[in-house]
Amino acid sequence: MRIDDVPVLVVGGGPVGLSTGLFLAHWGIRPLVIEKRDGISTVPRASTSLRTLEVFRSIGLGPALDELGFEGGPPMRTVFKTSGLGATLQRSGPPARYAAMVESCSPVNSRLILTHDQIQGLALRELRRRDVRFGVRLTGLVPDTDHVRAQVADVATGEEWQIRAKYVVGADGASSDVREHLGITAPDREVIAHLDTAFFRADLGPVLAEWGTHMCFVRNDAVYATLMSKNGRDQWSSHIMDYPGKDRASRLSEPETVALLQAAIGDDTIPIELHTVNSWEAAIGMASSFRNGRVFLAGDAAHVQSSAGGLGMNTGIQDGHNLAWKIAAVLNGQAAPGLLDGYEPERRAAAEASLALSRGLHRGYQSLEGDPDVLYEKIAIAYLRGMLCYAYPPHDAESDVLDNAIRPGRRFPHRWVGADSTLDLIGSRWTLFAARDLDRWRAAAAHLDPQIHALDIDGAVLVRPDGFVAWQGTTEDSLRAHWG
Repeated sequence: MRIDDVPVLVVGGGPVGLSTGLFLAHWGIRPLVIEKRDGISTVPRASTSLRTLEVFRSIGLGPALDELGFEGGPPMRTVFKTSGLGATLQRSGPPARYAAMVESCSPVNSRLILTHDQIQGLALRELRRRDVRFGVRLTGLVPDTDHVRAQVADVATGEEWQIRAKYVVGADGASSDVREHLGITAPDREVIAHLDTAFFRADLGPVLAEWGTHMCFVRNDAVYATLMSKNGRDQWSSHIMDYPGKDRASRLSEPETVALLQAAIGDDTIPIELHTVNSWEAAIGMASSFRNGRVFLAGDAAHVQSSAGGLGMNTGIQDGHNLAWKIAAVLNGQAAPGLLDGYEPERRAAAEASLALSRGLHRGYQSLEGDPDVLYEKIAIAYLRGMLCYAYPPHDAESDVLDNAIRPGRRFPHRWVGADSTLDLIGSRWTLFAARDLDRWRAAAAHLDPQIHALDIDGAVLVRPDGFVAWQGTTEDSLRAHWG
């Protein structure tokens, strides 16, 4: 039987899998990404968060993001209406101090939005085509001490062969074949709602300007639903949460869906081009383990969450970003395999923050009564922590999200240094910041080959290639003790 050898096999060609492959390639590891479907999705489902845009910017894709994306409303800014074109009931969003934090904490435009099909397309274009194989499914997985053997099959022809990889990343979704082959369970998975989500095209005129955002909640006698712009013009999605006679066991037909969308829009004369409607379970939970030896889980394979809060895809992409630089460092001989032990505790902490937002916001939306600002006051902290301000163990996960200080275990904060952001200075390399004695600090961390920049701080700060603070101190001996 044919055996192909690759350094890293990524199972799953969605936004998480393709992004993980892209990050690996950026750090010098040529991956193979396999996907059992015959191509990437063309339906604009999930949308990017600010941190995800930072991650892609850090590997040089800032201009591509600006070209592809559209400018929506401020994050978590929502309008509540009787219909999309009807009366406005209320405009809500995070309290001013939290909104200001989102607007100022990054060099990236906080209103820039890309959809998951655009992320897939961008990653696929950046990867070499021979590094991605569509129409290939995983049929078996055998971890070994120094490699993993994956049995795969061509979906169209049935041809089978093996792929031998140093590492495997399972980014193959909530019903992960990788997770199943490993026997990893998701014991705390909880179904919190049954939803119908429609993706459609319609011309609603200049409605976004009137809303002041791209996100609208509609409640009237016919439907309780969302209307979310996916391109700033005529592409939309709608979570149809409730309507008279809803039966969780039934699926909406196309005519029923169109009628409910017209009720949500508030005009049954506007033509609707329905792309698809999905009936699905909104579930929240995590796998019992994110790793088995040389096999890692990322994205929905490791943790699932409701779409509320919009961080599911983003948390998964950041999983891949965290894992890729570590695998690359090990395979390139720059770090011992023990570096990979940090993946699960770090990303489990990030996922816990993301899932907490999703759980609180989804339940808040489902039972929304009274003043929506009360909900947004409660959820603003959870949003910032889940989106950007989570902390990696063993550091404090509950500190004030508005504290934009430099802290180990957290993303290095954006500060302007002349015309440059500190995040752009870091990019995707080990980086030392120090106020003085730059050559001495560089020598203390010479084995990491860091770039070094002057910054008005006490002592020095060492930043990892993923932008998280690895160490902070005032003496070279302290640095050597931690990273020598």
